[in-house]
Amino acid sequence: MLHANLQFVKGLIHTHDGKNIECESDEFIQGDYVIPDSGHYYKVFIGESLLSVSSSLLDPDFNLTPGEPLSHDPKMQEWLYQLTGPNDEPLRSIRHEFTYMDQPVRIVVAEEISASLRMVDQLTSYFLLITPVMISLIAVISLIIAEFSLRPVQHFSAALEGISHKNLEARIPADRQAKELRRLADKFNSLLERLQRAFEAEKNLLGDAAHELKTPLAVIKAECDIALQRERSAADHAASLRNVRNVVKGMLFQINSLLTLTRLASGLLDASSFARTSFTDCVEDATVLAEPLARKKNIALSVSLSEDMTVLGDEDSLTEAVLNLVENAVKYNHPGGFVAVSLTRRDGMAALTVSDTGIGIAEEDKERIFDRFYRAASARSSQEGSGLGLSIVQAVARTHGGAIMVEGQPGGGSSFTLTLPLAEEAA
Repeated sequence: MLHANLQFVKGLIHTHDGKNIECESDEFIQGDYVIPDSGHYYKVFIGESLLSVSSSLLDPDFNLTPGEPLSHDPKMQEWLYQLTGPNDEPLRSIRHEFTYMDQPVRIVVAEEISASLRMVDQLTSYFLLITPVMISLIAVISLIIAEFSLRPVQHFSAALEGISHKNLEARIPADRQAKELRRLADKFNSLLERLQRAFEAEKNLLGDAAHELKTPLAVIKAECDIALQRERSAADHAASLRNVRNVVKGMLFQINSLLTLTRLASGLLDASSFARTSFTDCVEDATVLAEPLARKKNIALSVSLSEDMTVLGDEDSLTEAVLNLVENAVKYNHPGGFVAVSLTRRDGMAALTVSDTGIGIAEEDKERIFDRFYRAASARSSQEGSGLGLSIVQAVARTHGGAIMVEGQPGGGSSFTLTLPLAEEAA
């Protein structure tokens, strides 16, 4: 408003004769500038001489530009002031300087700002009153939104709290969860499944270990009791120690086999740790390890490897599985018998076949020979063993996405075939 009035007053400055500057102050006769002490004032100066003053300013000498200005616009040559008027009313004034007909002209326009200050006070009071109310309202709304948004998380948390080591078979119903939590529920269910397998594998390990180690420990105790019953010769003590050593050797073999099975069953060995592995090398290494046992039993061992075959897997566990198959074929064979090991490609799979001329397998035993500690009657009578070798082979095959199959007749030998996906086919 001050700028508009300033421009209006500036437009009143003119000259009739081209020499003298005049100000047509009569243009304000109907406005606030003619009402005494109205709070609307102006002054026009030529140089330091007062050219015109509004009739509303009863004291022409009253200074409308006191002290330091609030602001200054050097481009427009304008200065803004705030002051107290002749009737102690708050005023705001603007001073503008320019050149007209080669003479310096200064215009000062002032107006009362009581109404503006009251409006500012009212707005301040309004905001001071409404701000706490708005903050409280926003807080309440935020709490409601947070409660509503976190309710699915609370349900999810409650479902998790209900699962412990006693009921690891329980699962979080993913279809009943919020859309955002369904993927998380699936991940938790996968985690619970792995934990359940690990717990079950640990429980089975403890049970199997207690069951299988009870007999050899009883043998060790009995051997020690006999040795301590009376004075014995050094040869007798040496014989007792050899018996104990043989029993301990068998115990260590069983413990290692149990640990291998537990590692496979608990998921510690999975596809995420697999690498490209030459299955041909695994077969060669296993047959080399089995050769001393074959020579000892006078078993002819034939190996036929048609080509190098690569699979995705763990080299150690694959070698152990092949070794178990070959050693079984040798152990349960007749003196002077024959074992044939062949590796071929079959329908995108690496197929390892281990055939022997041994004691064979009864039809009723074929479904159970892969169970832990199961040994057919013919096997128990012919050789000592832990009953874990074929369980390990089956676990390794399943872990690598393959399978193990058996064929055989009682007394007519047997044939085991281990198939694994080839790496190029898996890719």
